[in-house]
Amino acid sequence: MKKKIITAVLTAALAAGTLFGSSVPAEAAGTDYYDETVTLSLLVDQDWLNTYEPALQALSDAALEKFNIEIELENKTNGSDGDNIVKTRLAAGEMTDLLIFNSGAQFTALNPNEYFVDMTDSSFMENVDENFKEAVSVDGRVYGIPVTSSNVGGIVYNREIYEELGLEIPRTWDAFMSNVEACEAAGYVGVLGSCSDAWSSQYTLLADYYNVQAENPRFASDFEAGKAKFANTPAALRSWEKLSDLGGHLNDDYMATTVTDGFDKMMEEKAPAHFPMTSQFFSYIEMMYSREDADKFGIFPIPGDQEEVNGFTVWMPNGLYVNKESENAEAAMKFVEFYASEEGMDIFKENAKADGPYLIKGVDLPEDSYQGVLELQAYFDEGRTSLALEFQTALKGASCDQICVECISGSMSAEEAASVYDDDCKKMAQQLGLEGWE
Repeated sequence: MKKKIITAVLTAALAAGTLFGSSVPAEAAGTDYYDETVTLSLLVDQDWLNTYEPALQALSDAALEKFNIEIELENKTNGSDGDNIVKTRLAAGEMTDLLIFNSGAQFTALNPNEYFVDMTDSSFMENVDENFKEAVSVDGRVYGIPVTSSNVGGIVYNREIYEELGLEIPRTWDAFMSNVEACEAAGYVGVLGSCSDAWSSQYTLLADYYNVQAENPRFASDFEAGKAKFANTPAALRSWEKLSDLGGHLNDDYMATTVTDGFDKMMEEKAPAHFPMTSQFFSYIEMMYSREDADKFGIFPIPGDQEEVNGFTVWMPNGLYVNKESENAEAAMKFVEFYASEEGMDIFKENAKADGPYLIKGVDLPEDSYQGVLELQAYFDEGRTSLALEFQTALKGASCDQICVECISGSMSAEEAASVYDDDCKKMAQQLGLEGWE
C-alpha cells in the first residue's frame, strides 16, 4: 500500500529518532525490491517544498512501488537558522538518512568528507553534469546529485513593454541603461527594487560574474587565494558600479518592497520594465497568477561592456546527499540512483516546471516549459555560461546582501562597497584558514 510522505515540522529542540550505523556502500547493491519496507528519513527546508513537494511525493510513491522504499520528510526552517540545524545535527550524529541542501560554498562548509557518502565512483554519476559535480565536490570527490533543474541570474524583462516601445534585448550595459530610460520616459518604472528582502539586492552583482570571468578567467582561484579583490580588479569592481547605477531608477518604495510585493508590482498596469532576478521568477509568477502571465516575461544576461561577450551566470540547484552513518545507506543510495535516472527525472518533470536546463544527461526540457526557460537552452548549448562565484570558491561574505543595499541606496559608492565586501570576505577567509588573507 502506498503511503503519503509524512511532513513533520522540525524545531531546534527536535531529537530525531533515526537509527544510525556504519555501513557506507560506494553504490546501491542487493536486490531491487526489499522484502520489508525501508523507511528513509529526509531533511529538507520549507522553501524547497513549497515548489517541489508534488514532484518529491511522486518520486516517493514510485520508489515505494519499485523498491519498497518509503520517504519520510522532516521539514526544517529556512535560512541561516536552518543551516545551523543541519550543522548541529551532523555534529551530534543525528542527521537523517538523506539531506536536500545547498550546493556550492554552503555545502562545502559542512565538511562533506566527514559526514556524507562519496558518490564519485557510482556509475550513475556518469550522467551528472560536470558543473554540478564541481559544485558538490571537495578534494576531487563528489557527494551529491542535482534535485531540480539549473537556474540563471539576469534581468527579467516585460516582453509587452519591449514590444510596445520597440526595444531590443541589450548586449551592453550602456544599451541596457538606455532601455531603462526609454521605459521611464514612457511612464514605466525602469527597474524593480525589492530591498526589504535584502538578499534579492545581490542579483545584479552576483549574476554579473559571467562578465568578470570572461575578462579574468582566474578570478575565482585568485580571489580565494587572496591575490585578487573586488576593489582592485576592474571587471569585479564594474559589478558594483552596475549595482550603483540602478539606484536612481528604482520604484520609490524599493526599501519597503519585498520580493513577493515585487511579483505583484510586475503584474500592475504600469509595471516595472525590469527586475534583476533568477529564472525561478517564471514559476513564482505562474504559482501566484497564471502560466499565461509567466510567459509575458523573458530574461536576458547582465550585459557587459562588449557586445561579443554575452552569457548567463548559472546557479546550481540543491543537492541530494546520503548520511555516511545511516544504517539505511544502501537503500538511500538506491533512491539517489533512481532519482538521477531518466525514469526518475521523467517523474520529476511531470510534476514540476523547470527553471533552466536539466543537469542529468539525456534529460531535455519539455516542450511546455516556460518560454523564457526554453530560450536559455541555446546559451548552455553554446557554452555561454559560467558558474556563479559561490560555486567556484568557499568565500562569500556574510554581509553581502546588506552591502548591496547600501550600494543601491547610495549610502556607499561602488568603490566603498567593493572594499567593504573584500573586508567581509577576509573575515570568512580567516575563519576558513585560507592562506593569503592575513
